[in-house]
Amino acid sequence: MKIILFGEDGFSSIVLQSLIEEKHNILGVFCPFYNNKIHIKLSKICEKNNISFKITSDFSSDVFINEITSLQPDVGVICHFQKLIKKELINIPKYGFINLHPSLLPKYRGMSPQHWPIINGDNETGITVHFVDENTDTGDIISQVKIPIGKDEYVFELQNKMKPIYSTIVKESIDVILKEDKTKYVKQNHLKGSYYKKLKEDHLKININKSYMDAYNLIKGVSFPYPGARLDNLIIWKVIPVVDNKSFFNFKNGIVTLENKEKFIKFNDGVLKIVKLNKSNER
Repeated sequence: MKIILFGEDGFSSIVLQSLIEEKHNILGVFCPFYNNKIHIKLSKICEKNNISFKITSDFSSDVFINEITSLQPDVGVICHFQKLIKKELINIPKYGFINLHPSLLPKYRGMSPQHWPIINGDNETGITVHFVDENTDTGDIISQVKIPIGKDEYVFELQNKMKPIYSTIVKESIDVILKEDKTKYVKQNHLKGSYYKKLKEDHLKININKSYMDAYNLIKGVSFPYPGARLDNLIIWKVIPVVDNKSFFNFKNGIVTLENKEKFIKFNDGVLKIVKLNKSNER
């Protein structure tokens, strides 16, 4: 299978490596321009395997579309790619484009799908491979795997559970496509869909007037290697719910520092013990 891959990070590199090991013909890997080194793993794999790697600032230009057309790909693979592609590009590969989206579509379409299920207190999430259409994460589903979320699980732990699935689900989806049996594809139920935007600074703020579980889920969902949850001038990386919290009854909501220097966050309905933190100017 002749494949082009659009990606930008270490998760994309897992998918790329799986396709190389499956002996597919990787015609090129394309990454958006960012002012960082997020693409390093991808570029190193390409260099090692003599695959063309390009950083591109405009995926909708006539020049880029002509370049992809000239490659004559069978399928385009997208993984962790934060840009929408236009119809002219979608229609170039023989089988179209497919996308790996780390949620149980149609839930959590859009951005930050690895974070929002934890923040919202869900007990499961998953990974979906679907066809790309002109809308956001709405194309027919090819493959889907469910993943449980532990009640005390942080985002990096969830991602570690996802990585082995990244190494298999795309190549398995391509096998399904090659059989050309469209009855295997599943139409998404748009009425049950949800859409979330990219996490922004306001999303990181702990609200001490809400439930302690809301704060706990937020902290777990945005912790290392991400920016971390914020309260006052602190970045809260890790906490533990306090079971016996009667001794905190007379404290005001917010940061509580005991004589032994241990820090806690008190809410109306519970208390979290801070295990790891930084001042916001120390990160």
